[in-house]
Amino acid sequence: MSPVYGQVVCGPPGSGKTTYCNGMQHYLEILGRNAAVINLDPANEMGQFVPSSSTAGNTATEEEDDEDTNDTGNSQLPYSAIFDVCEEVVNLSAVMEQTGLGPNGGLMFCMEYLEEHVEEIIGMLQQRIQEYKSTTPTYLIIDLPGQVELYTHSTCVQHILQRLVKSLDLRLTAVQLIDAHYCADPHKFLSAALLGTTTMIRLELPTVNVLSKVDLLSQFDQDGDLPFGLEFFTECHDLQRLVPFLDGMGTLDTANQYDDLDEFDFADDPDYQKARQKTRTSKFRQKRDKLQRALADVVEDFGLLGFLPLDITHAESVGRVLAKIDKCNGYVFSTSSATNNTKEDLFQCAIANDDNDAHHLADIQERIQEQREWLQEQDQLRQQLKQQEELEREQQQNESQPPNFPPAAKVAYVHPKKNQKKS
Repeated sequence: MSPVYGQVVCGPPGSGKTTYCNGMQHYLEILGRNAAVINLDPANEMGQFVPSSSTAGNTATEEEDDEDTNDTGNSQLPYSAIFDVCEEVVNLSAVMEQTGLGPNGGLMFCMEYLEEHVEEIIGMLQQRIQEYKSTTPTYLIIDLPGQVELYTHSTCVQHILQRLVKSLDLRLTAVQLIDAHYCADPHKFLSAALLGTTTMIRLELPTVNVLSKVDLLSQFDQDGDLPFGLEFFTECHDLQRLVPFLDGMGTLDTANQYDDLDEFDFADDPDYQKARQKTRTSKFRQKRDKLQRALADVVEDFGLLGFLPLDITHAESVGRVLAKIDKCNGYVFSTSSATNNTKEDLFQCAIANDDNDAHHLADIQERIQEQREWLQEQDQLRQQLKQQEELEREQQQNESQPPNFPPAAKVAYVHPKKNQKKS
């Protein structure tokens, strides 16, 4: 049995793991690879639907709904999965309902349950992989849950992956996704850097770290308030430069905080300057700065972290990430890669041999700047339309009101006959 190549997708909640699996599966199919997705996230229950059973007269309808649900399976998932743990083993909602646990405890229970029944899961996966287009080798994409505790305080994910690699002869690369909008918040980026380093050490797999949703970065950085350029966050060198921005005293937080208070300048207030100096020299501040610098040193001392920017809607960006993954898991040296002589594979080889990362970052920054300018233009148009609507509304109100004439002057009325008698 030839080895099976693939990638394990992990990352914090909301980093775009499901969207990445969907986009990567389509991209691999275009390249001619037999891509199959395995959902090992018990909380990813988008494909599940349980019809209600409120009355006994709806039995036939319920049976038809059950048949439709079984036929469609995980049709509501954005990708087509050959194995969905939510439907075939355990899911989070059922565990929370039966045990009374919360979301975090329920997900921990689900992963520990999967670890205990990993042999049954391996048996089902072996059968599915053999049945799934057995004419060509299968390329696996494994979607993992994003709960942080699973990678920092538990070893169940690590043990499950070790058993899968040993039993199925897998060649896996971990793809760790970090949301790109963390670059606009130094607190979140330093936390994500620590989490990324911890995950790389505990999973014990070659890892490709990815800044996902780069195409949406302009929405979080419309004013260009990133503390440093995008290359600083992709290289992750000298992270201590972020420390001045972590305490709320850096230029990132205070640059636009008091823009609307033009009538008063805090820099000229002696009381404000005294309070600022007292805050900077306090013992709590000194200890916190020391802790933040120590955390940044931990990431730098390991020297493992570095990110690739990813726009899942841009083919070249996806190709660069896939080229790095193929180098890590050894797919570029496999016979499957050598026998794939399609035009798309030639394009993939060209991307794999292109190491001009600076040009790629410049292209991404240019697209972010163009999108930022487009968003600013859209905001200006919205404001103009809003002002025009307000003017039209005022005109309609003025036209609907009756005219206000000035009060008539009081004129003494004299009867004509009385005037004739007097004459």
